[in-house]
Amino acid sequence: MAEPDFEAQLSRMFAEPPSFPDAALFNAEVAAKLDRGWAMRRMFIAVAGGAAGLVAAFQLLSTRFSNEVAQLSKNGSHTLENEISASVAKFNAVLTTPSSAEAVWLAAGLAVVALAFFVTRAVQDF
Repeated sequence: MAEPDFEAQLSRMFAEPPSFPDAALFNAEVAAKLDRGWAMRRMFIAVAGGAAGLVAAFQLLSTRFSNEVAQLSKNGSHTLENEISASVAKFNAVLTTPSSAEAVWLAAGLAVVALAFFVTRAVQDF
């Protein structure tokens, strides 16, 4: 059976890892690489999110209003004033339709949530 003093000395020796002379430099290099990686990831996510938002908005507008625009362009006998009032009326009808209004409010709510995430991330970085 081993002596208690020897076991205590052995456990103290292996309790702490050995210190290397360039440990501070190594820690600084690793921290710099990690910080640079997060900045690149955040920039990529922001660009990808912006592009996806633009594509989604374009798809929503093109599918929702393409029929109305085609119908307005077909009727060339209308005056400009009638066309503008008809398009405003259709746009108001889209916003007052319950399903369309829900989509608009959902998009606005998601934009607010995304802005809140961005602000909290920016506050944590500073």
